[in-house]
Amino acid sequence: MKVGLVQISMTMWSAAPGSDGAPIEFAMLPYSVGMLQAHAEQHARERHEFAMPIFKRMPVAEAVERLRGFDLVAFSLYVWNAELSLAIVRELRAVEPDTIIVCGGPHVPDRVEPFLRENPDVDVVCHGEGERTFTEILDASADRDWGRVSSVSFLDATGAVVSTAKRDRVGDLDTLPSPYLDGVFDKVMAEHPTTGWIMTWETNRGCPFSCTFCDWGSATASSVYRFGMDRLMGEIDWMGDHRVGFVFCCDANFGMLPRDLDIAQALVEQRQRTGFPFSLSVQNTKNARERAYQVQTLIAGSLNTLGVTISLQSANRETLTNIKRRNISSGAFEDLQRRFAADGVYTYTDLILGLPGESYDQFADGVSHVVATGQHNHVQFHNCSVLPNAEMGDPEYQRRFGMQTVRQQMLNVHHSVDEIDEIPEWLPIVVATDAMAPEAWRRAKVFAWLTDLVYFDRVLQVPLAVLSARHDIPLREFVDRLIDADPRSAPTVAAAVAAMVDHASAIQGGGIEYLSRRDAGNIWWPMDQFTLIGLVLDGTLGEFYREAERLVTSVLTARGIDESPLFVGELFDLNAAILRQPAPPTDRVVLTTHDVDGAYRSVLRGERPVVEERWTMLSVDRTSKPLTNVASWLDHLVWCYGKDKRGYLASVKPATRKAFARVAEKIPAPGTASA
Repeated sequence: MKVGLVQISMTMWSAAPGSDGAPIEFAMLPYSVGMLQAHAEQHARERHEFAMPIFKRMPVAEAVERLRGFDLVAFSLYVWNAELSLAIVRELRAVEPDTIIVCGGPHVPDRVEPFLRENPDVDVVCHGEGERTFTEILDASADRDWGRVSSVSFLDATGAVVSTAKRDRVGDLDTLPSPYLDGVFDKVMAEHPTTGWIMTWETNRGCPFSCTFCDWGSATASSVYRFGMDRLMGEIDWMGDHRVGFVFCCDANFGMLPRDLDIAQALVEQRQRTGFPFSLSVQNTKNARERAYQVQTLIAGSLNTLGVTISLQSANRETLTNIKRRNISSGAFEDLQRRFAADGVYTYTDLILGLPGESYDQFADGVSHVVATGQHNHVQFHNCSVLPNAEMGDPEYQRRFGMQTVRQQMLNVHHSVDEIDEIPEWLPIVVATDAMAPEAWRRAKVFAWLTDLVYFDRVLQVPLAVLSARHDIPLREFVDRLIDADPRSAPTVAAAVAAMVDHASAIQGGGIEYLSRRDAGNIWWPMDQFTLIGLVLDGTLGEFYREAERLVTSVLTARGIDESPLFVGELFDLNAAILRQPAPPTDRVVLTTHDVDGAYRSVLRGERPVVEERWTMLSVDRTSKPLTNVASWLDHLVWCYGKDKRGYLASVKPATRKAFARVAEKIPAPGTASA
């Protein structure tokens, strides 16, 4: 038979140009269908002709034309390709009525009847691991007797749904051939010589956790099985030989097994020998604290990770019970944060908005807890999304917690607004629960956006970090005060919040996540960056700072804290001076009567800030990486979002003696009236 394979993934473009001066397109090697092909070529009763796989998005008509004349076509469905794949299925059936159409992958639901009824053009679907099932489908295709194939579902001649017995998982993973080592992708790579490649890679299968929002544990029945080290070392050599730039490790908990440190070391050595791979992305283990530290420090130092994830999802115990999440302990979280910070390793923390049983107060308190225990780099806020094979996808589970969902169109942040997919993809997200009513969800969404803006985008991080740590004030008190700003006394802050509330309401009605404006590149921006861009381009950032200073001071006053207004003002002044904006390429000098920069740096190190009253002069670096115009600044914002949010602030150093001397004669003595 002539067999077609379809596993559509997103592509991305390099930030730096290639040798020909043009950006390099990076595409995902279709690993899942490659595994199917490798197994079938080794185990199927007859030899089949496998065509070039479809591995990236394209117009439906083009895909159908490439698949015409095939005897069987198999689609691997994921949340990011299901709608396009099924559109291709419908059009393919119309022109090739006799082609056998098979669907598998995580987006084929275990609760399968609605899927089969809605997609009658699909002949048979696979559940779970697909290698042996797909080979059996090929062997049964002559008479289309799917009833003798394990782990499949289909509609029989009477229209009834038939699901066969599920097979056991593969315990000895080395019985599955490697599509990399067996040359499955050699032709694909040869026919796309200018494409950069992203490789998905398994060192094991399984997850010991059973989080209800995730289909990883449910899909693998918890047990963790391993690929042999000889195979893995061979695949690492393959990465170097084939100049694979990016490797996405599919393990659910890399660093969990003792051998993971050896695997990471082998990857680092391969990069040192060949230059490839130059980036590795992993899902960090939820436990094994010491080994996680060693593995992630090694990877971060040598393989250009986008940051070490220290995931919590929620800091609320009741919610963690509801989602069956065994979290890292608070002590372990704080210890890892401290050690990574000391080593200069960038970390970020995942939190999910809209989890069952979590109220607004618990969500906001959780964010404050994460910051108080040392996360000053980045909290990645996620909408709670519903995957079909996760426990959360069960309608009964959703009824139990009063979960309200809407379908939201999936968009790629920072992509052009003019790039419109022929077939959009959709993801159900939670927009209210019994514990978080619709209006509370909107406030929580605004809280997340505003926390991103003022703290993790560094617009107000200097004063908020110092004052929170100095007076033991939870971050949420400051953020809540900003949310509740009176439009009469703080119109700029209130207007920004009102825009966030409106957009949160639109999302609850099925609206998209991102926003755009023509004078900001006409690309999709997340709400926090969109707000910052508006403050800068509309010339209202200065007023935002002045209003925010009054609002923050009101929190101190309400708590009966007598803080020096001069010190508070200098915290805001320093933050405004070092926040990177379009500016002439001239270093700026900042003079303060307190060592506010020292106080801020001490908080980032996990120490309680000590405020020292003394003249301090700092030089703000605006020359080494100048942002002289709006376009360069917008490019920098894209970089900060995807790489390192510390880049929102310019670096500072003590001013030179010469610069200090120019100002020193004008400085009155501290404590005098003229000062």
